[in-house]
Amino acid sequence: MNSSTEPWSSSTEPDLPEGVWFSGRARSIFCTIHTDERGTLLPLEFASLPFIPCRLFTVSGVPARGVRGGHGHRVGQQLLVCLQGSIAVLMRCEQKEAHTTLIPGGPGLLFGPGVWCRQSYLNEGTVLLVLASDPYDPASYVLTEE
Repeated sequence: MNSSTEPWSSSTEPDLPEGVWFSGRARSIFCTIHTDERGTLLPLEFASLPFIPCRLFTVSGVPARGVRGGHGHRVGQQLLVCLQGSIAVLMRCEQKEAHTTLIPGGPGLLFGPGVWCRQSYLNEGTVLLVLASDPYDPASYVLTEE
């Protein structure tokens, strides 16, 4: 088990690079941000992603220490990007476990089918942006922790 409060944590698999988990089924995706006196801009070019997003949603208003997620998907990919606050992420896949923390300006988290994921919101006012490769389908959820 690997736990960290850094924006990403190293792999639980020693032969994989930092920010890569479960034989590449989950990995950090670096997002370039631009900040100046006018604020912060986070551009995401869909063509540069490993999938073309079909759906986009945000999660906000979760109380500090609130938990969301708690499932995986049978198909599709998702990219999680923290826009505000911080989010501790627990991932499980094939009896392995990994932890990482998402923060604004840090890498996003890309994960594919079969990766179970739970997000714990560490601060009031945290905002999570999610881009998904597939339409919403609750039948595709994997609810048990693998």
